[in-house]
Amino acid sequence: MTRFFKHPRAIERFRSGPLAGHIDRFAGLLFEQGYSRVYARKKLWLLRDLDRWLDRHGLRAAELDEGRLAEFACYRGSRGCRLKPGSGPMLKKFLAHLRDSGAAPAPAPILSRHANSLLERAFAEYLAKERGVCGATIDNYLHEISRFLAHRCRREPLSPSRIDAKTLNVFVLHRARQVGSRRAKVTVTALRSFCQFLRFRGDLTRDLSGAILTVPNWRLTSVPPSLTPDQVKRLLRHCDQRTATGQRNFTILLILARLGLRASEIMLMTLDDIDWEAGELLVRGKGTRHERLPLPRDVGEAIATYLRRWRPQCATRRLFVCLKAPIRGFSTYDAVSSIVKRTLAHAGLRPPKRGAHLLRFTLATNLLRRGGSLGEVAEILRHRHPDTTALYAKVDLHALRTVAPRWPGRRR
Repeated sequence: MTRFFKHPRAIERFRSGPLAGHIDRFAGLLFEQGYSRVYARKKLWLLRDLDRWLDRHGLRAAELDEGRLAEFACYRGSRGCRLKPGSGPMLKKFLAHLRDSGAAPAPAPILSRHANSLLERAFAEYLAKERGVCGATIDNYLHEISRFLAHRCRREPLSPSRIDAKTLNVFVLHRARQVGSRRAKVTVTALRSFCQFLRFRGDLTRDLSGAILTVPNWRLTSVPPSLTPDQVKRLLRHCDQRTATGQRNFTILLILARLGLRASEIMLMTLDDIDWEAGELLVRGKGTRHERLPLPRDVGEAIATYLRRWRPQCATRRLFVCLKAPIRGFSTYDAVSSIVKRTLAHAGLRPPKRGAHLLRFTLATNLLRRGGSLGEVAEILRHRHPDTTALYAKVDLHALRTVAPRWPGRRR
């Protein structure tokens, strides 16, 4: 509390009542997450008002839940003091803090989704432990399986043993009408893994993964999008390195352009992954793969500038963090792709695809155009299978000219 209040009398007001001690620890959490003194003081006074309301009604911290918060909001409204914007989420954040510390009981599960939630949780555990799938892929699969279970349970309760090929394919066709072919392929892959999981668990007597429809989306029918070296420089110049946001975004874009990392690998990067003495960077790749890459000089200088001048003090060990409270690491890899999309828009660049993978494609394409081989591309991008790198063969125009047949009737 001394971080936000200087007068002892003000601090003493928070040291009595059902929430005594809990508000003090919550204030420490707000300080760690980078909330400003003015904003935090307003929300702490709101919690003091909640403390007095609980005391007046003879309630303890263990009896606080969403219903009590709604009653408190009505009480404030009856006095002409409605909750201001941001107060509702802060009260819920405080309730979550009480539950995490064991001072308040966990919320009761939603019965209609309880069975599905248990099944999804078991499926996620199977993917992580038995299959070694990375967190980003698990999130993608769970997104599709959650939709499948909701679609499956519209008319009757879920029974995994009653899932059949027709049920699976009806959902694939339903999903294919809503999304593009690439996302529909994710749906098919997720359903096949889910069927293998149900077979592994004994819910299905036969593996239905082979009976699911295939979505045609051939990778080699298109040329990977890329930027020219001048466009990459233009992109980096549109990051204002005189601000915290600009320097953070510049560092992320430079890592993507120089090392060709995936968005999820940027998101998971921690302070401990940088070996300054050896000049190496630990990359947490797909599945459980951890690989070390050399740290280029310009990338190292950008990271050092970001850490020394602009990265806020916080408890998380994630390298890149949100710069507004609560200060924490990125929650999803989409945050990295959003940085790329916004900077492309500011730079006036409109490639056909605008996510973080664009710079990975660009690195491989420009390497081939400078005379590099597919083997070198595979090594830099850390591809496990040669077929993955074969996509880039179409951009190697010099090599393609040597194998292209002469056009009939054309003079030499």
